[in-house]
Parts: sequence; C-alpha cells; structure tokens
Amino acid sequence: MPYTTPAEREPYQRALREIAELLADKPKGHLTYCVYFLAIQWIPKKCYADISAAVGALEDAAHELRRRHLDLYENEKLVENGDVF
Repeated sequence: MPYTTPAEREPYQRALREIAELLADKPKGHLTYCVYFLAIQWIPKKCYADISAAVGALEDAAHELRRRHLDLYENEKLVENGDVF
C-alpha cells in the first residue's frame, strides 16, 4: 500500500475521525455505504480506467487491513488455541 506522509494525511484526519465516530456501533452496511460513496465521489469521470483505479484502491485498502490487523489477530488466536492440524 502506498504510504502517505503525515503532512499529506493531516487534511483528512479530522473529517475521517468524525465519520468514524458516526459509524461507531453501526451495522457493516453503514461502513460499506461510506466507503462506496467516497470512492464514487473520487472517480473523476465514469470511464473504465478511473473506475478500475478506484476498485484497485479499495482492494489495496482491504489487503492492508488484512495484513496489518486480521492476520495479527489470527496469529494471536493460533498461539492461544493451538493449530488446527
């Protein structure tokens, strides 16, 4: 995942934290809606290349979330509960 500098991230932090607070304790569909809405707003024009770029960004974010959070959780549970084999 391409990393951004703290200075590049800073303008987004306040708005994204507010959205995250609004999403707290909401069903998964609310997060899905927000992510979709943001992606669709980002697409400059509705052409294949731009839509594909948005899909790629969403996939990259999903891979990063899995790599940095879900895989760590799974590894902790493996140690805690033992391997299935």
